Amino acid sequence: MPETRRFILFAEDRLGPLSSKTANGLIRYRPKEVLAVIDSTKAGKTVGTVLGYGGDIPILASVETGLKLKPDVMVIGIAPIGGGFSEAWRPAVNRALEAGLKVWSGLHYFLSTDPEFSSHSEQIWDLRKPPSGLKVAQGNWTRRKSKILLTIGSDSNIGKMTTALELQTQLAARGIETIFIGTGQTGIAIAERGVGVDAVVSDFVNGAVEAEIDKVDGQVPLILVEGQGAVTHPGYSGVTLGLIHGCMPDYFVLAHQPTRLVDDYNHPLPSLSFVRDLHETLVSPFKTARVLGVNMYSKGMTLDEIAPALAGLRRNLKLPAEDMVRQPTGAVADAVALTLKRDLRV
Repeated sequence: MPETRRFILFAEDRLGPLSSKTANGLIRYRPKEVLAVIDSTKAGKTVGTVLGYGGDIPILASVETGLKLKPDVMVIGIAPIGGGFSEAWRPAVNRALEAGLKVWSGLHYFLSTDPEFSSHSEQIWDLRKPPSGLKVAQGNWTRRKSKILLTIGSDSNIGKMTTALELQTQLAARGIETIFIGTGQTGIAIAERGVGVDAVVSDFVNGAVEAEIDKVDGQVPLILVEGQGAVTHPGYSGVTLGLIHGCMPDYFVLAHQPTRLVDDYNHPLPSLSFVRDLHETLVSPFKTARVLGVNMYSKGMTLDEIAPALAGLRRNLKLPAEDMVRQPTGAVADAVALTLKRDLRV
């Protein structure tokens, strides 16, 4: 488990369900450590009124006000398209560094290399910055002690991180210890572990995730790896395939949104049976890997629409399916637990 932090989350003019992903992830999965969110456009409100979760966490107008709460980390909780750094944020970052706070940033622009901030580089964690010494994958999966579960999706931005983290909670309730490895800036911030694969040179993506797994192999029976992109997505398939072959997973859990019919390119999404079979086939030259269940992302659906949609998924795929966030049942975790115990013979 990561050490306990005292976070303030910087989300100036961007706090919202879709525009502050890193802040939102910490609010959902490390809420007791979040002291406040900085967004002057919503100051005086609570996070719960803006996001629908997060309760009474206050929204403040400035870093200066946030410092009164005695934080130890400021997280850049927003990541614009392209991951660039806005010059309008510079005074806030400077103030946090001058006050002695650590600053975590998930931008593609590395704050630790900025001339103005570089003297504070030891206080900065660029979450996406690749580690040194990356290598091509070594094939270490043949000697692994832990089983590996990779979350995958029928499209990008469809809940793969959420699926892994919710599954971790459900498995813990069943007495199964797991380790979660983040592969994007939000997952890394939540777990304080992982590698930002979208910033890794393509030749080393497989090896980068393999190295992260190697660090914790054998410590727990099951390692959960956050998926990225989608192998059927025309823009992001490369990183997804690198993750699959770097993980060499034993199991997959599939995230799917029934109301999403086309991808970012307006191309129709393939059937879920095709997606399931494709992932299992991509690993089959090396080993057997199975899709064990589906987490349904019910965005845009009423509560009355969820049950019929889940029934359709179960019927068509012959797999357990649930909405882990809005209507969790533990059906997928039960399937994972049963399979894990059988495969480990415990």
